[in-house]
Amino acid sequence: PRYRGGSRPQSRSFGLMAAAISTNEQLASLQRDFAPHLELQPPRERVACSLRPRANPTNYSDRKAFDPTGVLSADEATGMAELEALEARGLELCSALYTYRSIARALPTAGGDDENKRAMYLTSFEVLHPHVQRVKELMYYKDDAVAKFCASLALCTGPGSDGLLLALSRVFDVVAVLDSIKDTKACLSNDLSVYKRAFAHCRADVTNADAIFNSNNALQLFLAEKGPLLSALKAAVHRLPGAEESICAMAHLCAEALEGGWCLLPAERHRMLRACACLVWLLDCPAGGGPNAFLSRKLRRDRLGRLFKVSPVVPLYGDMHANLPLILRRCPNFSPAAAAELLPHSRRELESLTGSYDVVAAAGSLRSLVVDYTMSLPALLRRADALGGRRLG
Repeated sequence: PRYRGGSRPQSRSFGLMAAAISTNEQLASLQRDFAPHLELQPPRERVACSLRPRANPTNYSDRKAFDPTGVLSADEATGMAELEALEARGLELCSALYTYRSIARALPTAGGDDENKRAMYLTSFEVLHPHVQRVKELMYYKDDAVAKFCASLALCTGPGSDGLLLALSRVFDVVAVLDSIKDTKACLSNDLSVYKRAFAHCRADVTNADAIFNSNNALQLFLAEKGPLLSALKAAVHRLPGAEESICAMAHLCAEALEGGWCLLPAERHRMLRACACLVWLLDCPAGGGPNAFLSRKLRRDRLGRLFKVSPVVPLYGDMHANLPLILRRCPNFSPAAAAELLPHSRRELESLTGSYDVVAAAGSLRSLVVDYTMSLPALLRRADALGGRRLG
């Protein structure tokens, strides 16, 4: 009912005000009683906190409780945890390798008498040793990556392996990026040559000389080979039974992620595109040595081709880029006719795609924009003066 008078609403407002006052008094009383116990103390030591997002913050610590017949088995969870650790280690190596600069060029040439030369060689060895050890970590990473990748790929047999396939694709992309960065670093071989020369002159003064000598020879062969990580991975993968089905499933899952808009950031989308192209190369084997990626009925080439024709060039790492058609041309069974579904073949398609990423192709339009802006700028300044504006500088 509606009240025409003011007595009922006024008493209601006084009641609400009294309730608020009593509530405030109760809160103040609680604060006085419990304030000494609730006082926050600063931590005695610094607490390290990382804001970097992680796909698996618990590292599947409860994987032993997973049902083996369910969506995710304990073996798959273990494989995903190991692959995530492998991916993090590979990303650290990518950063260290990309920022690596030659150390040997800054070292002086050994001169003087034999004692002085020996002292200079020993100093050069001590300076280069930690940097060469970082490069050797890449060689050791190859063996771990191949072993864990193949062990996890052998588990991708059930319908619930999508998470494991995505983890495999991330590790595979890290391996491809490491190979690309390593092949562009000529300073690695130069530093190793100076390191070996210095080691030969001071070997008697170095502990574990035999182990260092053997690892130096292995590193020299590793650096001389082009794409050693991917080559070793491809040779090991095709020794597994059912490798073709697993590689195709991985490529199709990456394509589904790109088509469905699963990628939140551009870097994730570029990683999926690189993985798709490299997986085609991983699937393709020479005649008689394995499947032909351009004839396999298990690979949806038309689906991948639509993605490659839209984004043929994507960022790789830092200022480096990945040319997806060039990756496909490295396949043993590549031919323009066989790759018609994957690559643009008409001149119009090539020109339109080149204009989408090549700055040189857009130089003409950029120059015209600069000319138009330069010509319109004086008129805009005069108009600003007429309206009472003031120039700065």
